[in-house]
Amino acid sequence: MRSVLTLLTAVMLGACSTQLSTVSSLETAKRDAYNVIVLDQENGMSLTLPANPWQESTVIDVTQQVKAKWNDPQAQSGQGHATFIARIAIDPGHVKIAVIDDLGRRALDIDWTENALDITTADWVSGMVDGRRLLADMVMTYWPLGVVQVALAPGLSIAEARGERVIRKQGNDMVFMRITRPEQDPWQGIAIVHNTSLDYELGINSKRMMP
Repeated sequence: MRSVLTLLTAVMLGACSTQLSTVSSLETAKRDAYNVIVLDQENGMSLTLPANPWQESTVIDVTQQVKAKWNDPQAQSGQGHATFIARIAIDPGHVKIAVIDDLGRRALDIDWTENALDITTADWVSGMVDGRRLLADMVMTYWPLGVVQVALAPGLSIAEARGERVIRKQGNDMVFMRITRPEQDPWQGIAIVHNTSLDYELGINSKRMMP
């Protein structure tokens, strides 16, 4: 009788273990899929967020004034534009970004850890701001070169020289994004992000906060 109970217990524990393993694998797959950000669907370009949001030991605390420009056929000038302020706080393994508009209204919050990526968008900006795209642009502009190289999908390459980063599509050598930023400290000063594929530009003036 004892041997039968032992066998049943082992079978039940094995089944539970298999179920937990399956659930864990599904959750991991779901998280990994969510971490893939499509940069240009037409050309099959994407970026996979690193598992650890910030591997550096340094702490980043900056405020950014951002000016965005893009093509808008409905605008009288043919170009849309917006300005906003971004407050960025980065600790090892944790990134927080808050976006505030000209009127002081909170438009977007990004909270990114090793376990989750939470993006909260105000109702009044729904459909106007893509938090995932914004985060991808931040990573490509400010994260260490090696991290970006790994994050970019196969078929995309990045090169850096004298304060300029250029991301290209391999094969036809098409420039996807051109980024200029301060050489000494990218988090202090003006960076220009020009997405040549989707034809939009971000002018970002960063200022480190004093401790």
